Amino acid sequence: MTGDADPPRGLLAVFAHPDDESFGAGGTLALAASAGIPTRLVCATNGDLGGGDGAREMDPEVRRRELRCAASAMGIGEPIFLGYRDSGMEGWPKPAGCLALADPGEVVERVAAVIRRLRPAVVLTFDPGGIYGHPDHVAISARASAAFELVTTEPGGPRVLYHQALARSAIGRLRGMFEALAAQGGLPPREPTEDDRLQERRLAELARPDDEITTIIDVRAVLDRKLAALACHASQMSGRNWNDAPRDLLEAYLGAETFARVVPAPPRDLRECALSGLEPVL
Repeated sequence: MTGDADPPRGLLAVFAHPDDESFGAGGTLALAASAGIPTRLVCATNGDLGGGDGAREMDPEVRRRELRCAASAMGIGEPIFLGYRDSGMEGWPKPAGCLALADPGEVVERVAAVIRRLRPAVVLTFDPGGIYGHPDHVAISARASAAFELVTTEPGGPRVLYHQALARSAIGRLRGMFEALAAQGGLPPREPTEDDRLQERRLAELARPDDEITTIIDVRAVLDRKLAALACHASQMSGRNWNDAPRDLLEAYLGAETFARVVPAPPRDLRECALSGLEPVL
């Protein structure tokens, strides 16, 4: 079959910054790609306020280059950049041209145009709370979800929408991961900033009840790809050296990724071990 009669195929992830994709869904993207599923990524901002050590502003090309490296490590297609400026963390002044200040309809239409062109079966974006409330995470969740709704009824439109979500029970495991990494030398000690403290509070506030997590994907088979993708984002790793951590620790803390299926609306007791609606191209 050709033209509009062709069914949609593949996975499209829509995130806010370079590195969002690798931390929360890098294993899932790598698994899809390794199964022969067309897998692409939209990155809404250039991540230009992701500088460390209080510098904040950084060369956006560094972040774009890191994301291209990560996409290659995961085995997915070339990332698609929307080119908005990074809005910065919650409470920071918002620069002109940033995603949080962009016209919502414009962003929805731009994401919808990518969906129409690529015709994925499944769209994946952040949970509405953006995991920890980052303004760009919240914005792209809303815009990507609205773009899905706009296009899903069109011929060849996507069929399934997922939100990457954090379960409440995972908060303690995250703390345990960073403590374990620090103990074995993979995470240099530093005093938490006010942004760090706010992020931790938001994580606890915005995490989803465990029974709302519909999909838990075991990504241990592609954990090396996920670690390689994370290593590409060197500007964001704060000196972490996760590759040298004990394998059992890495598998325990990074070996599963969690999502909530939004469309089709899941039954209350749905528990999946893979994203629905994905088929390899034969």
